[in-house]
Amino acid sequence: MTRGARVVRLLAAGVLGVLIGLPQAQAALAPWSALAGKTVLFVTGGIRAPQPNDDARVARYLRKLGLRVRTVDARVSPSAAHGAALIVISSTANARVLGNKFAAAPIPIFTWNTFDYPNLGMTGATLHRDFDVIDPVQHYADSFAVLYGFGANITSEISRAVGLRPRLFGTLYLEPQTAGWGDPGPGGTVVTDFFGSRHYAGVFTYEREATLADGRTAPARRVGFYLGSDNFHLLTAVYGPAAQDPNLRRWAIGLKLFDAALRWALSPPPPEPIYDPRALDAALLKAARGKRLLYVERVNGGEGRHSDAHIVAHLRRLGFTVTVADQTAPQRIARGMDLIIISGTCSKWKLANKYIDVPVPLISLEGLLSDSLHFSGRKRYVDYGEHGELLESEDPPENYLDIVGAWSPMAAGLKPGLVKFTDHPGVLKWAWPLPDATVIATLPNEPREDAIFGYPKGARMAGGFIAPARRALLPLDNPSYDQMTAQGKALFDAVVLWALGR
Repeated sequence: MTRGARVVRLLAAGVLGVLIGLPQAQAALAPWSALAGKTVLFVTGGIRAPQPNDDARVARYLRKLGLRVRTVDARVSPSAAHGAALIVISSTANARVLGNKFAAAPIPIFTWNTFDYPNLGMTGATLHRDFDVIDPVQHYADSFAVLYGFGANITSEISRAVGLRPRLFGTLYLEPQTAGWGDPGPGGTVVTDFFGSRHYAGVFTYEREATLADGRTAPARRVGFYLGSDNFHLLTAVYGPAAQDPNLRRWAIGLKLFDAALRWALSPPPPEPIYDPRALDAALLKAARGKRLLYVERVNGGEGRHSDAHIVAHLRRLGFTVTVADQTAPQRIARGMDLIIISGTCSKWKLANKYIDVPVPLISLEGLLSDSLHFSGRKRYVDYGEHGELLESEDPPENYLDIVGAWSPMAAGLKPGLVKFTDHPGVLKWAWPLPDATVIATLPNEPREDAIFGYPKGARMAGGFIAPARRALLPLDNPSYDQMTAQGKALFDAVVLWALGR
């Protein structure tokens, strides 16, 4: 074997591991034993901190977990974070004094300083709309409401660690409490929320390289948590005989959420995918070998007929055994398949409700199927829609995507920001999925219009539907495949490879 061939094989193996989710690519939570001895920079209000507060309790708790804690106040220089593995910011620190001094820190941040969220780019800057603090004096009724959170995401590492369910749980013990919420940007993940709305996120995260609310990219992991200044000791937990009751264990999880979110922030992030079309192609050739793929289209349709043929030819070149079926074919044709791709030529009326519940990974190229496939809610041009469709869309044609989840293998190693998806502006589809989906790309200047995203198996989809296998959206209109750029085709292949992953 030549040196060049060996390098390509090694690259292909590496990309295959990163892209289809082999164990070395998983961002699993590190055990506390591996985190012991790490230094935490704990930023508080110092001697000027409002009283009462739980800063001393938090510091003792972090030390109990095996971490080394260095406590400073908000006037500290950003250079104080040098050598720290994590920055923890209490709500007692003055956000006006903090400013954005830690925004560019290449160190994970765990914060419950809600007013500092905009400084860090974790939310927008408008109080009451982008973030807020519920206070018992000013918001008495809501201060009781925030005693109850809702599991918005059930598939993230944090969610799995605490056994989060898509239902209510106890955040804090039963008395009026202060709690903060934020509405994260397009690259954020809402883990829990208040009032049953993702806009009021109690716990939310950004992976390294995810796009923040202000358009910047997270230089390291970021976690927002709902705590107030003096209620760490009121985080729910269950001990003794009560811990034997599974319902109580799943209800009193406030402290478990704190621990899991802290571990997530301290754990190593997944490796950064590398943009390498040749290695991606080699990895997909290996993954597709022996796999059966069902391609559902409008057979002998008009617009898009040639693109369908070219997509099928590409999939066959990769090694898939491709069965082409008309949109009117019965669902039983999906039996024994390893992947289903639904063409943008398909009609919602002709496809009906087929393929929703098949335990086979599925990719839809038609965003207008998002409501029937449980990808999103049901309101057209609110929960899903399209840009550039003559007489139907008030949005102009588009051919760029904004990469907001560059950390994910579905992003094909492309960097955050604008990517030319097709050669010429045309119709691009979008939907707004639930928090369990991993969002890869939005339409430009439209952070709520997601063009590429994926639901892992077991994810909660719209209407309470649980994904029986991986589900993904690609925003191809009928003739768009033949106009895709090299970056667009890499995104297509990366999503196919992710859908095949274990």
